[in-house]
Amino acid sequence: IIQRKSYNPTGESTNINIRGISTINSNAPLIVIDGLVSSDGSLNDLNPNDIDNISILKDAGSASIYGSRSSNGVILVTTKKGKNNNPTEIKLSSAVGFESPRLLFHPVMGYQSASLKNLALVNSNRPAEFTPAQIQDLYDHRNEESWFLNQIFRTALQQNHNISVTGGSASTSYMVSLGYYNQESNYVGNKTFGMQRYNLRSNVTTTLGPVKLQALLAFTQNNTISPTGGAFEIDASRTPPYYYYKMKDQGKYLLNNVLSEFNPLGTLEGAGRNKYRNHNFVANLNAQINLFDGLSLRGIVGVDVGNQTRYTRTFQVPYYYKVEDEKPSHISNEKNYTNNWNYNSYLINSQLLLDYNKTFNQHSISALFGVTNESFTGKGNEIKIYYTNPDLGTQAYDKAIIPVGEGSTVYPENTIRTSITSVLGRLSYNYLERYYAEFSFREDASSKFSKKHRWGFFPSLSLAWRLTSEQWMHDFASKVGELKLRGSYGVLGNQTIGIYDRFTTYTLYPNTYAYNNSAVTGAGFSLGSSDLQWEKTKTLNIGIDASLLKSHLNLAFDYYYKYTSGILMHPVVPSVFGTVQNMDNIGEMSNEGWEFSLNYHFKTGKVNHSISGNIGDTFNKLKKFPRREEITSSDEIQFIRRIGVPLGSYYGYKKAGHFQSYKEIETSALPVGVSAQPGDNKYVDRNNDGIIDSRDRFILGNAFPRYTFGLTYSLEWKGLDFSVFAQGVGKRDMMVRGELIEPFHENYSYVIFKHQLDFWTPTNTNAKYPRLTAPGSSSTANNYRQASDMYMLNAAYLRIKNITIGYTLPKKLLKNIGINKLRVYATAHNLLTFSHNSFIDPESSEFNNQMGNNGANSARNYPTLQYYGMGVEVQF
Repeated sequence: IIQRKSYNPTGESTNINIRGISTINSNAPLIVIDGLVSSDGSLNDLNPNDIDNISILKDAGSASIYGSRSSNGVILVTTKKGKNNNPTEIKLSSAVGFESPRLLFHPVMGYQSASLKNLALVNSNRPAEFTPAQIQDLYDHRNEESWFLNQIFRTALQQNHNISVTGGSASTSYMVSLGYYNQESNYVGNKTFGMQRYNLRSNVTTTLGPVKLQALLAFTQNNTISPTGGAFEIDASRTPPYYYYKMKDQGKYLLNNVLSEFNPLGTLEGAGRNKYRNHNFVANLNAQINLFDGLSLRGIVGVDVGNQTRYTRTFQVPYYYKVEDEKPSHISNEKNYTNNWNYNSYLINSQLLLDYNKTFNQHSISALFGVTNESFTGKGNEIKIYYTNPDLGTQAYDKAIIPVGEGSTVYPENTIRTSITSVLGRLSYNYLERYYAEFSFREDASSKFSKKHRWGFFPSLSLAWRLTSEQWMHDFASKVGELKLRGSYGVLGNQTIGIYDRFTTYTLYPNTYAYNNSAVTGAGFSLGSSDLQWEKTKTLNIGIDASLLKSHLNLAFDYYYKYTSGILMHPVVPSVFGTVQNMDNIGEMSNEGWEFSLNYHFKTGKVNHSISGNIGDTFNKLKKFPRREEITSSDEIQFIRRIGVPLGSYYGYKKAGHFQSYKEIETSALPVGVSAQPGDNKYVDRNNDGIIDSRDRFILGNAFPRYTFGLTYSLEWKGLDFSVFAQGVGKRDMMVRGELIEPFHENYSYVIFKHQLDFWTPTNTNAKYPRLTAPGSSSTANNYRQASDMYMLNAAYLRIKNITIGYTLPKKLLKNIGINKLRVYATAHNLLTFSHNSFIDPESSEFNNQMGNNGANSARNYPTLQYYGMGVEVQF
């Protein structure tokens, strides 16, 4: 499952999840590229044109060889390599396209907004804000309106260019590639905003007698420039369209009564920029020697060196209420600063493996035994300096570096180190390609744990039976196809805790409290524990594979059950304890689900067709927790952790419609301190005590996607190729908050959107939303400050994710010009979405991989992007 958190190409964008949620800690999968463990962000550094194959290891049998970090699955990436005895081949590819923001919610016209704001105020017993003459004037100028949110986005160019050279002799093969990717930002303002990536990769394999050598070199540089500050989307969206002037006029950035201190355009154009640069160098040397028939020794040494830098520079920006004003009403970034952050990482991976493969008559045996070590070091430092003159770059003080407490800050170098040493093994056996058995284990020692709990043992057993190899299934095999049953059981691990959580740490905080009439430094501490141990996940997988219709139709079904024990979390302690208790292995969770996939390829005349699809479901439950339940609040909604309930569950009141009369209000339950009126929300009194309080809350839903599916169809005919990919979710609950639900949202919003027009009135009593009221009123407190299912949306959807059509020119037209293959194509992404709600992207997620909430979905998201582009592929 891949969920988008944002479409912003320069920020955190996706959650990757394999088979659901198994822990309250990280559920991110392990990434392995060409045999070496890589960081979570390494997939973003890869040039897609360099990828040869991606495999997903899900069950314990296949993933256990990776032991301590494979409980959430493994993504294996293999890059392209040359082939022996192949002539030199040059491939060029180039694609150019445009990404356009697709705003899904839109405000009503300015005159409508003014009229409805008056209605909200009158409904709250307050005077109207706009006179009839003002509303008429807004109506007369309705064709001049320009919503601020439309003004800060633009269509952006995307480029992707690649060249690769492959070939090989009898003993040596090679592949060398270069790649360039450029994605401009969709923000207006600074034309340098965006991201550039440069890739260089070399894979060389050679054989010298009994020795096979493989050398891999890869270099990636990512350059990203982004604006300083944030909240551009929300600030622009909260401004009603009756401010129809531009945000910038005659060189001056303008304010209004909504944006009284700055406007987004001024921040984007003049407030500064963040420059990120990420260098990554990977080298991998693999040597294999055949000792004797069937036995080989393999040694691998790999290094992964990274350097990340961030340079931030801010500038003063003046803002004016009127173009004719000479003195600015407000200046942002009055204290300009430069911030430099630098981080270096070093990962060394070494492996020594012994392989054995042998067939004795009808018996085949393979074995693997090895030792590995992975050592990581990270070093970072930061400096922040304030300036008085942003143009001249004059420091605020004469000193080169200003001491802490006088404005600027120097952060000392921070160093982290981790290490994992492992012993691993695997023994596989099959008889006549009919019966299969495999046992594997891995024992890991992690530096994150104390010596007495450092080692973790992770075994697994896999069995398979090819039914159609039996004599009594011969007729079925010859007429119908192949059937195979398989199963596995094993224990996998997770060590995603803080590097130094086993130690008690102290942090100094300046100006913490007063002593002798002076502010003095205080110390805070976090308790450690030497008893921390591995999280362990027991995994059962049962599956069946079928190959039917002469292998034209392939089917697979899997059922899995995962039980995680020893989940690291904080115990409950009295508040007078003074700090958070150290983490302990006290949590337990279960996670079960199923998956089904099919692949069908067939031919009609001269047209080749291919259909592939998959669908699956996963469901988790909290089984053991240090308290009966834990309820946390975020904005207008609550979340609950309770035994027997899925992680990431929403909690709150259920609406029972709207009050239709004062008589109904008199006989109904209300929240304490609320005086309701007809048109206000009515809530279910769960315990029938006549009061709406915490005992009336329900579990309202869960944010994790269920019944996820994908479908791909492709065809080929006389050089023409066509493919379409669709994916979606059958069930998911999404919380949407803020101005997308509440008209004239209390946090300085003056906007009502078109999808909010179905509000209660005496003539529209079966409305979706309550009556319009003003922020701060008792009705608004009842309608919009209560955690309820009014904020819950059905996020099931079907999306046409990609459509591509291409044409490969006939070879006879190319042979005279030295070209072996020439293909041109056009492609489009995010073309069409079918969902229950048109004003928000159902694919976006407010959660991270820990199912921890990062703020609800709202107008603050970077908009959905649609891509249209063309490309060419040439092969010499």
